[in-house]
This record gives sequence, structure tokens and C-alpha cells, in this order.
Amino acid sequence: MNTSDIHDVAIVGAGPAGLSAAHELTKAGFTPLVLERTPAVGDVWRNHYDGLRLNTGRFCSALPGNKFPLSAGGWPSRDEVVALLENMPERGGFTVQTSIEIEKIRYGHERDIWQITSIDNQQFESRAVVIATGTNRIPVIPEWEGKNTFAGKIIHSSQFKNAQEYADKHVLVVGSGNSSAEIASRLAEYASSVIMSVRTPPQLLPKSILGIPFVGLGIVLRQLPNSLADSVLSFLRRTMIGDLSAYGLPSPTMSTLKQYAINNVVPILYRPFVDDIRAGRIKIVGPIQKISGGTVEVLSAIPAAQNTNPGTTTLQPDIIVAGTGFRTGFPELIQIPGITDEKGRAKIAGDQEFPDAPRLYFIGQVNPLSGQLNEIRLEADKIARKLSQQLGTRQEN
Repeated sequence: MNTSDIHDVAIVGAGPAGLSAAHELTKAGFTPLVLERTPAVGDVWRNHYDGLRLNTGRFCSALPGNKFPLSAGGWPSRDEVVALLENMPERGGFTVQTSIEIEKIRYGHERDIWQITSIDNQQFESRAVVIATGTNRIPVIPEWEGKNTFAGKIIHSSQFKNAQEYADKHVLVVGSGNSSAEIASRLAEYASSVIMSVRTPPQLLPKSILGIPFVGLGIVLRQLPNSLADSVLSFLRRTMIGDLSAYGLPSPTMSTLKQYAINNVVPILYRPFVDDIRAGRIKIVGPIQKISGGTVEVLSAIPAAQNTNPGTTTLQPDIIVAGTGFRTGFPELIQIPGITDEKGRAKIAGDQEFPDAPRLYFIGQVNPLSGQLNEIRLEADKIARKLSQQLGTRQEN
């Protein structure tokens, strides 16, 4: 490969994070190589479920050089996010190569160059790499005992599209993240029954406070000591959400910030979920124990303590929707020993660097209470500044 074929910066992924990085790097004078595995920019968001809206609000969700129009309202929809992403390359003056899925990324010490290989063996080289594939890259469905015997259908939450498709069905939703909660609430309008299998009680907080998106408060809380911030969050839950123990959903035993530090899952902000719990439209059970044909055995309730067994009950759902998370796939993708933790998450974020991985950056891996899109905007600027210092601005590119 000729020296002229070596790019200054390659960006892997063209979702909000990758496009934001590309915008800021282009503004800094670079011509980034942007590689996206889907056929078109915005496809990941395009394939999210109907009715999805941003929990972070219009103002707190702006990306570099791109704001949502007033017509998007207070809470931009899935389609409005797609439209914003589709326009970012043209507005930012960069291009995206689509339908290129990257299989591995390795650093060549002898040449001080990053080597990027796609699954169809296309080769790219660059002086720097920005990983923007997100943490929700590879859907995970647990290997429940008897899973392969299930007589109904099992789908991951990322495959869920429209609640009306499940009219008159008995649905078991597994998991207690924001997606699981919103999917369960949407199903409650059409399905014959909706039962939610929960292992760990989720944090629940209001989507907005006096009309201000919760992430606005999150930006302020981020500046406070954790103990004080947790006190504020606990007060908000008590006064604006209330106790759901009588409905099978006890309050978490762990503080909001501590629980987030462990599982990187933000609180549920979807208010209809709480209303549906109280109205009995969504019933809560404990985790799945085993599956046998058309029967799913679950704990009757969420265990109150590690050594408490509330007994089991059997369900006969038609569909299981597994909101059971994702793998990053980083350990296989990035050929740098030790760069990920035991959960496969990157040990660095933003403009941080890892030993033996010069000029390798991750964007969009952190989802703080101040909002992931807001964090992406900040990270994109930091990464562009860092690479301008390391590589110099290459106006001739």
C-alpha cells in the first residue's frame, strides 16, 4: 500500500458518534475515512421501534453543527433523528463509505500505522482510529435452560418494531432497561397480557422536571459529589415516582450512581411504564429459571435478598422479547490486549489513550445522566483537538 493510501484518521461507525467525530475532524482540516457497516447512514436508528422518541429532549440532543428543528417538538422522534443523521455528511463536508463491516483493527508498531480489515478482506490504513460502533453492537439473548425447546418465538428487543403485530398475544418481556420498559408499555395497549421478568429492580426517574428534560438536571448533578447527587435523585424518585413495591417492583437497594457504575444502564425515564405497572397492565415476575416447550418457569417475584427464594410460577407466553443487552464485540474487533474490561467495555473514552494503542480513541461509549448525545458532542470536539495536536492539520487532504 502506497504512502498516499494511508489516511490520517479512520472512523469506524457512522451513527451519531461517528458522524459527530467526522464533522469535528473535517472542521479541523482533516479528510476522515468513515466506514459504516449498514447500507445507509441512519439505518440503525431507522430500524428502531415505531413511536420511539428521544428521552433527552431537543435542546440537549444537538450534535456538532446539527440541531433539531423547532418542528421536532420537545422530544424528537425516531424519524427526525434519522433525518438529522442523513444530512450530517453533506452539511459537514465529508463522505461515508457504507456496507463495510470491519472485522479487526490492529496496530503495526514497526510502521506506526493502524491496519483495518473488513469481513470481505478490504484493507485500510490510517495514522489514527476513532471507534464509534457503540456499545449496542451485538445483541445478547441468554442461554436459558430449555431455550431451544420453546414452542413460541424469542426475539431480541432490537428486533421489536411495532406493538400492533402482537395484538392478542401473551408476551413476556425480559429485562428492565429503558427499551424493555417502553416496549412493555407499548405492548400493553395491544397484547392480551404483558409480563415483565426482572432480575434487578431498575432505577426510575422522571423524564422531565417542570418541563425541563431530566438530562438538563443531569448536567448539573455531574458537577456535584456523588453522595449529594444521589440524595437529589433519591428525593426525585420518592416524590415523583413513588413506591412500587406493592406491584412487585421494589426500590433498588443500590444508589443510582453506584448501580450505573456497575452496569452502565441509565434509569428508566418512560413515565407510561410506571402508570401501566400501577394499573396492572404490566405484571412483574422474577428471572427466568427454565423453559420447557410452551412453558416458562420464573421466580414468582424479584428476590428481595441474595438468599431469598420467593418460589416459582409457570407462564405460557406466545412471545419472549429479550431486552437482555448487547456485547460490544471489542475484544474480537480490536487486537490490543487489555484494552477492554471483563465485560468487553473499552477502558478508555473520549480523548483518553491506552498504552500500546497510540492515537486510538473511543466515542459514544459513555451514557451519563447528562445524556449520551450531549456527551458525544463533547467527546467529538476533544478528539478532534487531540488529533490536531498529534497529527497536525492536513489542509491538503
